[in-house]
Amino acid sequence: MKAVLSFLRSWRHFVWIAVAALLSACATTTPSSTDEGEVVLSQSFERGGRFAVTMQEFAGERQAVQGGFTWMERQGILQIDLTNPMGTVLARVLVMPQGASLQRTDGSMEYAAGPDELVEQLLGSPIPVAYLRTWLQGQTRVAAERDEQGRPEAFVQDGWRVRLQRYDGKGPRLLQLNRNDAQRDISVRLVIDQ
Repeated sequence: MKAVLSFLRSWRHFVWIAVAALLSACATTTPSSTDEGEVVLSQSFERGGRFAVTMQEFAGERQAVQGGFTWMERQGILQIDLTNPMGTVLARVLVMPQGASLQRTDGSMEYAAGPDELVEQLLGSPIPVAYLRTWLQGQTRVAAERDEQGRPEAFVQDGWRVRLQRYDGKGPRLLQLNRNDAQRDISVRLVIDQ
């Protein structure tokens, strides 16, 4: 029984790491121009798939979690549902102009002024918000290696090393994000199924 409780506590900790890692890469900022031209994002956008997050602490501890996600953005409101491998919703994140919230399966909530602050609450340390919203749509605001069709393939933005691959009509179907900071290495892999 003690081992089961320990596993459940660890699983919850991993889920919050996954939420934080995904949120640390999400923003609903206004697009800005790049040397490639204006970044144009869809006002209504949906994607879904699987995620895997690995965090390697420099102190030696390694943590990993995987599951599914659904990304739904409409009229300036972003909803991200995170599910376990069996498909059960573990957490729902809402990002609106008024702020960001995370609802757990037990009904408890976390609130913050924005995704940056929510990540800091969940992780206990600040992580700058990157631009997953633009990356999911195959856009970036920085110089990037590009494929034959001119789509971004590899670049570095706000400390994240990003690879976008397997494009369809909406954007990349494989996103690989890596970040190294003073305490840990974080690796996020998103595989888009829909």
